[in-house]
Amino acid sequence: MGKRGAFAACLSTVAIAIALLVGTPEARQAPPAAGQAPQQQPPPAQGQQQPPAQGQQQPTFRAGVKLVRVDVTVIGNGDKGVPDLTAADFEVTEDGAPQKVETAQFIRLTGQPKATDETSLTIRSRDHAEAEAARDDVRLFVVFLDDYHIERLPSITIPLRRELGRFIARLQPTDLISIVDPLTPSTNMEFTRDQGELQEIIRKFEGRMGEIFPVKNAAEEAQLKSGDVSRLRAQVTLSALESDCVHLGGLREGRKTVIFISEGPPLVLPSGNLELDIRQTIDAANKANVTIHTVDPRGLGAYSRAADSLYRLANDTGGRAILNTNNFELGLREVVEDASTYYLIGYTPTRAEDDGKFHKISVKVKRSGVRVIHRSGYWAPSKKELDAVADAAAKPKDPGVSGAMKALARTEPRGTVQGWVGFSKAPDGRTQAIVTWEPAVPPPPTPVARVEMEVVPAGSKTPTGPPIVLPAAVPGQPRPQATLVLPPGDVLARFTALAADGSAVDRWEQQVAVPNLANGPVALATPRFYVASSLPEVRSIQGDQNPAPRALRTFRQTDRVFVDIEVYNAAGVTSLGVGAELLSADGKSLLSFPITQLTGGKARIEIPVRGLGKGTYMLRVRARAGDAQVEDVTAFKVTP
Repeated sequence: MGKRGAFAACLSTVAIAIALLVGTPEARQAPPAAGQAPQQQPPPAQGQQQPPAQGQQQPTFRAGVKLVRVDVTVIGNGDKGVPDLTAADFEVTEDGAPQKVETAQFIRLTGQPKATDETSLTIRSRDHAEAEAARDDVRLFVVFLDDYHIERLPSITIPLRRELGRFIARLQPTDLISIVDPLTPSTNMEFTRDQGELQEIIRKFEGRMGEIFPVKNAAEEAQLKSGDVSRLRAQVTLSALESDCVHLGGLREGRKTVIFISEGPPLVLPSGNLELDIRQTIDAANKANVTIHTVDPRGLGAYSRAADSLYRLANDTGGRAILNTNNFELGLREVVEDASTYYLIGYTPTRAEDDGKFHKISVKVKRSGVRVIHRSGYWAPSKKELDAVADAAAKPKDPGVSGAMKALARTEPRGTVQGWVGFSKAPDGRTQAIVTWEPAVPPPPTPVARVEMEVVPAGSKTPTGPPIVLPAAVPGQPRPQATLVLPPGDVLARFTALAADGSAVDRWEQQVAVPNLANGPVALATPRFYVASSLPEVRSIQGDQNPAPRALRTFRQTDRVFVDIEVYNAAGVTSLGVGAELLSADGKSLLSFPITQLTGGKARIEIPVRGLGKGTYMLRVRARAGDAQVEDVTAFKVTP
């Protein structure tokens, strides 16, 4: 992302968060009393915006709500957080003007799940990761490995791998972490709790400072053509760090931690300086409430002017500069402590609102022997930005398209298998669920022998009966599937993947909304996707009256993809119309599928994936009977 693009995206993200806050009951509630722990909010229902947690720091001044919140780390003896301060102990100035501190809350996070929290800790999809990242009781870390500015020397690489490995090993069950580098797009930032996956990334890490070959992508080819590789690599690093801050700001408002591992991108070069670049990166971090801790892996006695950028990034975002030391394990422990214990202080600014400017903050504590760390300030949105956000929010959005994209995120497995639950009408008119599964790609190291699913009604913790058991597919045989009748309403599906010896390989939960297919003049079953990679598989699908649907929603361009559409209409309804469209990722119509005839209420279409480029698409199915219309939108991906 370019500097101006990232800057504009950051403004947009911040302003959207502000507009959402103003419209929520939480934003209108009085702040908690000093010392009161923030209340935990339940996760949002599908398709709803995550509500802001009470007491979380806001990344900017909130229009219409005068309270500004800032998170502050106060360190005392033994480099530990000081837990017994009140609002009266803090002194705050904004742009040099004294402010009255109205609230002060001490926050302590341990990384341990609550005893009553049954949420799955294993991250199963991007959607699940973002939902977990939005929780105010989850510590969020990003390790940025700046390989452009780390030398490939054993004296650097070996200690770095060892200390980062120890840092990851100390993470707790609810902690979320992502490891990125300068070439990782912020949209590809993946959070996980998988210790093995993280340790493997660290084990393979090598610096590339001063090395040009091998070239990794087209961006690096452009660097070579420019003739100023050092400048461009420094700009790429700072731009990537800026974009990551913007992305983190969109996940939640509370504290986020970036650990920037680098010998320092240089700011002064023969071709000019990069002052504007680093200032924009720092501005993005402050807007998004991201604390950047910097780590120089060279150890004691190693210093260069490039390290000036490390001091700037840390000091101006409220982070620690872990430099000129052979014991950065201690520094990383302090980073975790900073993310675990801090104060949220709130004050009403004396300035005018909606000025669109940066406001410098200074926080002091009326107690000797303590050290205070906080970000240098925050950006207030301008009235023009707020008006633009309001206009954008007023534009109608297609709920089917946004819902389909969320559902697609949940079908990108990080576990061992992917389950699928769809719905059709049973012969007696009631709604029946169709359940199937298939291994993840690549398959798990421990083969899954069977998958069990329990159904738990909403508001209950007791399953409705014994679990449904689906064995693994046998080569040459149809993939197993099962059906069960369910009453309309919300249920929780609990899945357990088991090995041949009965040990649990994976567990996860899935919220399921059971539709009432017998209600109304027209209804749709869940579209069922089938995939064939050879002619025998095509013939098998065509010859099977009830093939098992595909659970995954990623197809290769060489696949043949068929979709079964099933429509139900009430007795006496004769004017029934059915249509299907192929949509782009932003909801634009690309192709229509003519459905002129239904056989037994069913029709089968083929999606021409061979003619589609790599990307995300959607299939929208609509059925109309008189004035009544229903639709289903399913997203999928196409890969080479």
